[in-house]
Amino acid sequence: MSQFLNTADIIRSVAKWKKHLIIIGVLSLVASVIFSGPFFIKPRFKSYAVVYPSNLISYSNESPTEQMLQLFQSSEIRRKVIEVFQLKKHYEIDTVNNAHQLTDVIRAYEENVSIKQTEYESVQITVLDEDPKTASQIVDSIITYFNKTTRELQREKSQEVVVIYQNLFQDKKKELDSLDALLKDYRTKYGLLDYQEQTKELSRAYYNGKNSSAKEVLDALAAHGGEFSAMSDKMDNGLLAYAKLQFEYENALKDVSKVLTYSNTVTKPIPADKKSTPIRWLIVMVSVVSSLFVGFLVLLFMDSAKSSGLSKR
Repeated sequence: MSQFLNTADIIRSVAKWKKHLIIIGVLSLVASVIFSGPFFIKPRFKSYAVVYPSNLISYSNESPTEQMLQLFQSSEIRRKVIEVFQLKKHYEIDTVNNAHQLTDVIRAYEENVSIKQTEYESVQITVLDEDPKTASQIVDSIITYFNKTTRELQREKSQEVVVIYQNLFQDKKKELDSLDALLKDYRTKYGLLDYQEQTKELSRAYYNGKNSSAKEVLDALAAHGGEFSAMSDKMDNGLLAYAKLQFEYENALKDVSKVLTYSNTVTKPIPADKKSTPIRWLIVMVSVVSSLFVGFLVLLFMDSAKSSGLSKR
């Protein structure tokens, strides 16, 4: 094999060793058919779903689809699937003498479960399993656990908001109660009700009729009217803020109690009626072609070595 063979040489070599190559091809064909059978390679069935995100609250600059993908790939959802479907047993992982059983089951899970973002901003969940129903059920469960996990996270955030608004709500109520008590004290002691209106009316009554009682109230307005007016304005603004806080607080309470779904499934998982792997015809074809190629090279090498030995003699 000191130089490359041309086409004619290859054709002559194939014709020379055609019986050998036929035997190699037949043996390779039989072996690949046997070893690609279900006894050696168990068939696996594929089930998948395509989902779009909905009702997700943004926590960062991630898009809703990226956020959904992160949650689907979370260790919490993986843990639930492994536990519910008893995947250690299902994947035949030794749980007695294996110190790395968790690593092994996670590796097996990742080999059989694929979760990827599509080019259309959706997420595709694909599961391979020896049982088509199990594959479909795992896909469906992943979506269910995603909704539950997301709902729990949203409720935790909403509960934090509830506590914040509850504290603000209570603080504002205490402030308003204190202001109301001071305003009542001013009304009781000095007869102050409305600074602007009382000033106009009492001034008119006093200057027209020289009313002594009006003079007393006017004196009280002069001495304490500014404080009373400022507290009244503060009370009015406080009531508006209180009403807004109450509205936000009630909305936060609704967010805690409401039940939402966070995925729209456009392609639902169904049990497959045809295996996905292995592709036996491809295995057989690759095996036969590879065996013929290697066999041809071996025969060529042996013939070249034989020719070299004769020439030396």
